[in-house]
Amino acid sequence: MTTFRELHQSGFFVLPNAWDPASAQLLSAVPGVPAIGTTSAGVAAALGQPDGERMPLAVMIKAVAAIIEASAVPVTADLEGGYGDIRACIAAAVDVGAAGVNIEDVRYPDGAIRDAAEAADRIATARSVSDDLVINARTDVWWSGSRDFDEGVARLRRFLQAGADCVFVPGFPEAQIPELVAALPGAAINILASPTLPYPEVLAAMGVRRVSTGSWLCRLAWGSSRDALAGLLGGQGFAGLATTLSYPDLMKALDKRY
Repeated sequence: MTTFRELHQSGFFVLPNAWDPASAQLLSAVPGVPAIGTTSAGVAAALGQPDGERMPLAVMIKAVAAIIEASAVPVTADLEGGYGDIRACIAAAVDVGAAGVNIEDVRYPDGAIRDAAEAADRIATARSVSDDLVINARTDVWWSGSRDFDEGVARLRRFLQAGADCVFVPGFPEAQIPELVAALPGAAINILASPTLPYPEVLAAMGVRRVSTGSWLCRLAWGSSRDALAGLLGGQGFAGLATTLSYPDLMKALDKRY
C-alpha cells in the first residue's frame, strides 16, 4: 500500500478536502482516492464560523480528529497559519493521527504575509515535531500578495530547505505552471483545483504532484442546496431536488451495517 509520503515522491494524485465526518466518509470511499485533506474554510463554515483562525485550536483539532476517525484513507489537516503556536498546533495534529499538515505563511488575524525567514523558521519548527508528518507549505504570494514570481519561488525554496515535503501555491497562474515546475526541479508541487484547470493527465505530464480541491466541494454542496431551494420557492417546482446521491447510498456510506 502506498503511504501518504510516497504519494508525494512520484506520480500525481487529486486530494479531495472534507469538512465534516460525513463528507470524509463519502469522499474517502470514492474509487481512486488515496488520501483526503481537511479544508479550514469548510470546517469553519460547518461550525458557523468564517475562515481565518476564528475558532480556538482545540475546536479545529476536535473537528480534524472526527474527520480522521471517519475517513477510510490517510488525512492531512489544514491548520492555516498555526493558531499562534506552531509547535503546539503540529503536536496536536500528530496526536489525533494526521498524516500531514498544511501550514500557510499568513499571520492571523490581520492576514498579512509573514517575512520569508520567519515563515521558513515555522516550517522548521513543524518539522522538528515529527519526522514522519508530511508538511505542505503554502505561500499566499499569488493569492493575496505581490504575485511576483521570483519572490514566490524564493519563498518556496526556503520552505523546502526548512523541511517541507510539498509546496502549495493557491492563486498561481495556470499558464505558468510549467515555469514553476522548472524553477523547483524535483519538488512536489500542490496546485489548488479550479474549473479551468487542465485535465489531470495534462497536469501530471507538466510535473504537478498534487491537486487539492480546497473548499470547492463543500461550496458546491452548499451552493447546490441553496439554489435548489431558491428555485423551488421561485416557482421552478421541485425538479431542483434531483440528486445523484440516494438515501440508501448515503446510509451505506455512513453505516457499514446498512
